Amino acid sequence: MMSNSTILNKSEGIPLYIQIRRTLREEINGQMLVPGQKLPSEDELAARFGVSRMTVRQGIADLIDEGLLYRRHGVGTFVALPHLERDHTRLTSFLESARQEGLEVAVHVLAAEVLPAKRKVALELKLEEGELVIRVKTLRFISGVPVTVHDAYIPYRQFPQLLQDDLQNRHLWDIYESYGFRVKRAVQRLEAREADEECAALLEVEEGFPILYKERTVYLDNGTPVEFTYCYNRGDRYRLTVVLNR
Repeated sequence: MMSNSTILNKSEGIPLYIQIRRTLREEINGQMLVPGQKLPSEDELAARFGVSRMTVRQGIADLIDEGLLYRRHGVGTFVALPHLERDHTRLTSFLESARQEGLEVAVHVLAAEVLPAKRKVALELKLEEGELVIRVKTLRFISGVPVTVHDAYIPYRQFPQLLQDDLQNRHLWDIYESYGFRVKRAVQRLEAREADEECAALLEVEEGFPILYKERTVYLDNGTPVEFTYCYNRGDRYRLTVVLNR
């Protein structure tokens, strides 16, 4: 719980907004402010710190830029949940990335079925349109919060027994390896989108919420495409890193 009033040092030469930013950051790191908690209003914070709303707003804006806070228009400012950092210079799975960061992860299977491949899926997997594919659609959670809808398609002829595996606790790539196939590379396309009604309901956000949309084709070490995926990531919980060299 935050204190009702906080005295800022107005003589030490450190701008007041930086002192406010530092205080709020310490309260977030010390879990006096917890993920998902709504901050007091700017008026309340201004009264607490004995400063103007503009000074409070400047301190909060820096924490929003850092990803420690986020603002919902017309609702207020909230403490952000941990972000999943994906390094897109390496081919890693969701579970690998999350566990490396020490995050609590869970996967819920929404659909596991065999169906005819639609045109786009067939093209990406180099199949005939209508050829059978396995669809595995999952909802992925970090710390109990849904962050990603992962909708994957795999050639049925390569993995006819795949649906008998533990799709909730094993990553697809581990299953491929159990068949003797090794994932080597992937081609990804990323773009910003807004959550539609179905996606918003699954990710527990408002319709129109910012989504990082991804399409990815995964290839085996022999160059064969083995998986095509539509991926919808919550914009407030997903962050990617790309290293560029010249």
